[in-house]
Parts: sequence; C-alpha cells; structure tokens
Amino acid sequence: MNRRLSGATLAALALLCFPSVAYAHVGREAGAGFLAGLMHPVFGLDHFLAMLSVGIVSAQLGGRRIFTIPATFVLSMIAGAVVGVRGYEWPFSETGIAISVVVLGVAIAIVRENGNGWPVMIVVALFGSLHGHAHGLELPKAADPVYYAAGFVTSTTAIHLLGVGIGHFFTTRKSLAALLHHMGSAMAGMGLMILLDAMAPK
Repeated sequence: MNRRLSGATLAALALLCFPSVAYAHVGREAGAGFLAGLMHPVFGLDHFLAMLSVGIVSAQLGGRRIFTIPATFVLSMIAGAVVGVRGYEWPFSETGIAISVVVLGVAIAIVRENGNGWPVMIVVALFGSLHGHAHGLELPKAADPVYYAAGFVTSTTAIHLLGVGIGHFFTTRKSLAALLHHMGSAMAGMGLMILLDAMAPK
C-alpha cells in the first residue's frame, strides 16, 4: 500500500472524531468523498439493517449499553477499515456481513431488558470489524479516502442513533414491546434473504 494511503489511514482516524469540522473546509473532491462514505451504509441494505439493529438491541438492554454497544461497533469498524485499507482480504467477508443481519435480528427477537450484554458486545465487535473491512476496501477507490472514512463513520453513528430511538420508543411502551421482538424476527428473515443472495452463484 502506498504512502498516500498509509497517511490517509492515520488522518482518517484523527478526523473520525470531528467529521463535521473536517467537512466544513473541503473542496469538490473531498466533498464527493465525504458524501460517498455517508451514503454507502444508507444504500447498502445489509449495512443499514445491521447498524440499525445494533442501536435497537442496545436500547433493549438499556443502561450504559446504549452507549457502549454502538461504540464497540464503531471502534471495531474503524479497526476493520484499517485492515481493508492496507489491502488485506478476509475470506467470506460479504457472507459474514449478511450473517450479521441475521444474528442481530435474532438478538432483537430474544434479548430482554437488563439482560446479559457481553454476548451481544462480542458479536457486535466481530461484525463491526467485517463491516469496517468492507468500507476499508472502498477507501482507495474513493475521491478522497480521508473524507470517505469520515462520511461512513458519521453515517454509521446516525443509523445507530436512529436504532436507539426506535428501540427506546418501543421498549418504553409495554403495549409495543412485543412488537419489537417480531420486528427482530422480520429483520433476521431479511438477513437470511441477503445471505442466500450472497451465497448464490454469480
């Protein structure tokens, strides 16, 4: 990997904490990179559903895990992105991303308030690294790798917050709490469809 990308990796890590500040002084190329990174998780159904599920399940567990579980995903995603930027291929990465939607959907369906969050934390760390790796492989192709990284981290955080909001809305209303578990089952079913499509011969 060339020096430009190595430097971009380090710069991206520094900018991830201040994406809006970074975006305030960009040119056309950097703006395109930021928007591409911002849109990638939104229009990638597998990415979107997995990240949304992380927010929902963290709200279901409650307490500090509302913050620690999404933060674990983001940090693991950054680590996976660094590996992807450096050009290391992981086997079955796309399949693993599809499986993440299934597993996180099942988690929404079965988790209970104040349940044990460690299994979820471990699963989120694993799948976060897979999603980050997929993003990292796209970085060298982006108009501006640094702003692309800032974009996808900003988007991921926003999707997590959306999931937390959904989870909080349903878990704080007893009449709707059961519906959230059904939503998890539907999410797992959608993940299964994505998985079957990923495994189908191309």
